[in-house]
Amino acid sequence: MSHALVRSVRAAAAAAALLGAACQATADGPWCPVPVPAAASLRGLAVTADGAVWVGGAGALWTSRDGGATWRDVRPQDCRDGDFRDLAAWDCRRALAMVAGQPARVYLTEDGGASWRIVLTDPRPAAFFDAVAFAGAVGVLFGDPVDGRACVWRSGDGGATWQPLAPPQLPTPLPGEAGFAASGACATVVEGRPPHAWIVTGGAAARMWNLPWDGGAARAVPLPVVQGQPSQGAFAVAVRGRRAVVVGGDYRRPELGAGSAAWSDDGGATWHAASAGGYRSAVVWLDDERLLAVGSHGASESSDGGRTWRPFAGVGLHALAMAADGAVWACGDAGRVERLPRAAR
Repeated sequence: MSHALVRSVRAAAAAAALLGAACQATADGPWCPVPVPAAASLRGLAVTADGAVWVGGAGALWTSRDGGATWRDVRPQDCRDGDFRDLAAWDCRRALAMVAGQPARVYLTEDGGASWRIVLTDPRPAAFFDAVAFAGAVGVLFGDPVDGRACVWRSGDGGATWQPLAPPQLPTPLPGEAGFAASGACATVVEGRPPHAWIVTGGAAARMWNLPWDGGAARAVPLPVVQGQPSQGAFAVAVRGRRAVVVGGDYRRPELGAGSAAWSDDGGATWHAASAGGYRSAVVWLDDERLLAVGSHGASESSDGGRTWRPFAGVGLHALAMAADGAVWACGDAGRVERLPRAAR
């Protein structure tokens, strides 16, 4: 490890310690508020091993190198009003920022946001990006179907270049089936030989797409979550080995618990219905058994792999990210960023 990286990690740890000490006296419940100079709805979130935090949203893209003590506005000069719905980051210097709607773009920085270059764009008027996800250098980008065809790209070099996938590597979307750009969590990369991309959908139909990296045929597995309306379906997926959990529901009726979660213990081949207590847009594994899910109107935790859920503190949160120190970060409405220390879970 370089001396500069050691200093960065130490500074981030010190800042996190100060934030943790302060929040015990001021936070609503176990969450520690982290002030960010942005009033936007924040849905993009990434936390890196060297202590960097990246957050994005409607007309907002900010980064911190000291655990959230100070922030820098790093919006690309040619896209100051972009809706940066999802982020992927490797450290304090290298990150990807995805613009969900028009212009549908992905930006890459390698100097901490001082400069950006466009590495993927879809100029079609109907293009809408939902999520970008990576496992190491292997990544996937998912967008809503256009003209009845699925829109998925993959990268093998950390997002520097992208290649579109085509049938039979993609399922045919069902009429009215699409993704949700609610938290950047409707797509993930499952490591393996070969790796797989998992994508969850909603709207008229809720399914889990399994896309193998070796060029094999895609699979689309029905999910037992509420579906049938544009506001319903699966919003996020989290995978741990052969175990997986999906959360979602109906964002227009966030109090409805039925059909808001599902779990699998056989690598996504079969799914079982569960209730997360209401609409949830993001979910993370805390360890081999425990999970945390958040949404616009509530949060939930599970201690049995997603089979059952109970209420947890937190409202108005959209996205989640795990830090190297075991803390959980979240972002949400009105520039809200929160940190849940490992000791508070």
